[in-house]
Amino acid sequence: MASPPRTPWRSLLTPAWIAGHLLAIAVVVSFSNFGAWQLRRHEQRVEQNALIEARLAEPPVRLETALAAVEAERRASANAGDPDPLAYRRVRVTGHFDPEHEVLRRPVSRDGTPGFHVVTPLVLADGSAVLVERGWVPQQYDRVPLDAAPPPAGEVTIDALAFAGDRPPSGAWAALAPRDPPDVVLTQVAYVDPVRLAEQVPYPLQPLRLVLDAEPRPPGDRRLPLPPVAPEVTLGPHLGYAIQWYGFVAVVVIGYAALMRRRYREAAAAGAGAAGAGTEVEPVSAPPGRP
Repeated sequence: MASPPRTPWRSLLTPAWIAGHLLAIAVVVSFSNFGAWQLRRHEQRVEQNALIEARLAEPPVRLETALAAVEAERRASANAGDPDPLAYRRVRVTGHFDPEHEVLRRPVSRDGTPGFHVVTPLVLADGSAVLVERGWVPQQYDRVPLDAAPPPAGEVTIDALAFAGDRPPSGAWAALAPRDPPDVVLTQVAYVDPVRLAEQVPYPLQPLRLVLDAEPRPPGDRRLPLPPVAPEVTLGPHLGYAIQWYGFVAVVVIGYAALMRRRYREAAAAGAGAAGAGTEVEPVSAPPGRP
């Protein structure tokens, strides 16, 4: 008696196919998580942009007012998740520049040309100072003080965007990041770090840095330093990356489903052929009395 044909689905439950199923599931889960992560990054960027735009729309305030607002938000836990609650706050400060203690922040590229940002202390009325990134100069201007890009003399009032002071990164990848050498007088820095630079100036430094919010110049005005580029509020590539990851998920699901369907059809056809080949025709016995 012929054995019953194997069901085609059993062909998809061999050890090799089970390993393939597990691999496909792992890929789909991983790619889906990557897509969800990029969506979260996109949502965070949208929230951050809304905050930046709100701060940029505000009129400049005194530095003391901005610092007091940050402290009040901190006490109310309103900026607990903000890595830089000072960022993009517009401030107005008055003092006099001290070019004798300025440094160059590296590397800062502009229109594809390497260069530096000139960072000059602005000495305030209380005797402290704040580090101000005044603008960009080409790479050949690598010695300070910069006679080719002097700051205004005498007492000045500037508008600027406030940011927390830079700090060298820490953690597992810190060894790969650029470093400012310790125990030397720095003239070029990778980080505008008020704690580190306070060691080489004769006055206390405020724990922040300012980026000059200069008035737009007429076309062709190339006086150095060129003013810092205005901040661009963009959404970044996160939404596009999320779509790509979910597209990869769709490719894997559709492709693997098509592969299983083809294997199922092959197994079904093979089973039908085996069933046909195994059918036997029973001989017809002759009637009694006939040879």
